[in-house]
Amino acid sequence: MSSSYAILIILCLIALYSLFLNLKVIGNNPFMLLRLVCIFLFIYSATRYITLVVYGDTPSYNQLVALRYFYFATSIGLTGTTLSAVWYATPLYRERIKYPYVLLGFLPCALFYLYMILKQPTRIVKSEKIGYELILTGQFPMYLSIVQGCFVGVILILCLIGIWRYKNVQMRVQLAIIILAQLALTIDGLSYYVDRIWTIPPFTLSEAFGFFAVYYILSKPIKDIKGISNA
Repeated sequence: MSSSYAILIILCLIALYSLFLNLKVIGNNPFMLLRLVCIFLFIYSATRYITLVVYGDTPSYNQLVALRYFYFATSIGLTGTTLSAVWYATPLYRERIKYPYVLLGFLPCALFYLYMILKQPTRIVKSEKIGYELILTGQFPMYLSIVQGCFVGVILILCLIGIWRYKNVQMRVQLAIIILAQLALTIDGLSYYVDRIWTIPPFTLSEAFGFFAVYYILSKPIKDIKGISNA
């Protein structure tokens, strides 16, 4: 086993551990629909890291083809749970916007991610660094960047509004960590367009950070409007 492959396995195990923590804590969430949605997204996201481990080794062509539907699982898994966590943590949104409407607002992004996952505008290539990669073809890297950029912009605005509006330290820390996670993912995403000097697939570590940020929110009791101070 090469050192690069060993590092990949370790990072994937870290990401899977973050998902395990999320699954463990989400079972106590008081919002049933949020609980069901997040459980599905966490489980589906876990398949990406199993896929990365297989792609990083010497799989058969049939394995590569069969697992390609899970390679981009976190495109919808991390975005959907991050938005859910921001809604859950912030009284302003939780009290004024019902969770089904949050999902409705996320629908355009979700449909794009689902189209990308199901239609597979992708190509399997032998990586120069480790194993195999699944890359987007045509204009889809640009489309994904636009959709993801819009999503990150919305999350940053929602978090900054929450930080500005409430003095509660717990809430401000939670939303600040979400902001840091989104910035880490954005920086990682920019590496998609340059020649990377490291061997691991992009987003492996930053996604784990993103899921730990979601876990930090979901593991804390929520605050209601009467129990916290407005700025």
